[in-house]
Amino acid sequence: MKKIFLLQLVLITLCSCKKLDKPTVFDNEYATNFSIHSEDNRLSITSAGTNMQIPLDYKCKKCIITTTSASAYIDALGEINTIVGVCSPHYFYNTKIQEKLKNHSIEDIGNDGTINFEKILALKPDLIITDHNPNYEKILNQLSRQGIKILYVEEFMEIHPLGKTEYLKLFGTVFNQIKKADSLYSFVKKNYEALKEKTSQVTIRPKVFTGIMYGDSWYMAGGKSFLSTLFRDSGAQYLWDDTNKSGSVPLRFEEVLSKGKNAEYWIGAGNFKSKKEMLNLKYELCMD
Repeated sequence: MKKIFLLQLVLITLCSCKKLDKPTVFDNEYATNFSIHSEDNRLSITSAGTNMQIPLDYKCKKCIITTTSASAYIDALGEINTIVGVCSPHYFYNTKIQEKLKNHSIEDIGNDGTINFEKILALKPDLIITDHNPNYEKILNQLSRQGIKILYVEEFMEIHPLGKTEYLKLFGTVFNQIKKADSLYSFVKKNYEALKEKTSQVTIRPKVFTGIMYGDSWYMAGGKSFLSTLFRDSGAQYLWDDTNKSGSVPLRFEEVLSKGKNAEYWIGAGNFKSKKEMLNLKYELCMD
């Protein structure tokens, strides 16, 4: 009896200690702007500085997205049919989304300036995936009070390309596709690292720059951005690699021309359809 009592005491002690353990943490390898941990039979997601809690078995069934990047993660996980509304549909080049917009299985719910509160309510989404747009905040707060979960995602702030890729795990969590997300992430990571290894020993690194004029400023990716890392890992010499920012750096056209005129490549040069269009813009800027 004494041995049985002691065994029971040990088991009770172990169970009590387990309740006091720190919550399970889902460790990221590269991503720094989201985290996921379990606590009290729930998942706590912190992303872009905001927190959202969901049950362990949560699976998003109907969502609205305001960013084009969100659609890429959702499509990769095979969950494109969960999207019922998008913002600024002309920015979406995904053929599946364009087809669904035509047959109205996906609705237009607004643009960069505002989103339609009544239309979103009518669609009855259980999740809105968005970023911090001040034009949306008031309406998103109202929608949150109606029981709709809001997930803020700002993968563009990551400083490593694989950090952006790792958001597959975040989307995999809310769509209950974590195994598929892990598999996709591992596949991309393996290929990325293999390609990076090939370029690590190159001696000739072509000079590159990126971006385009918007209004009076040319928004150049900062030296701590994922683009800068991508250029470096691919064997290029990014001309603004020395800027200490993870976001965009606004520049005057003259600054870009002075530094970028001898670059071999202009990457991410906007939606020009021909070299002639690019040259016309260059001429207009020089004339200004």
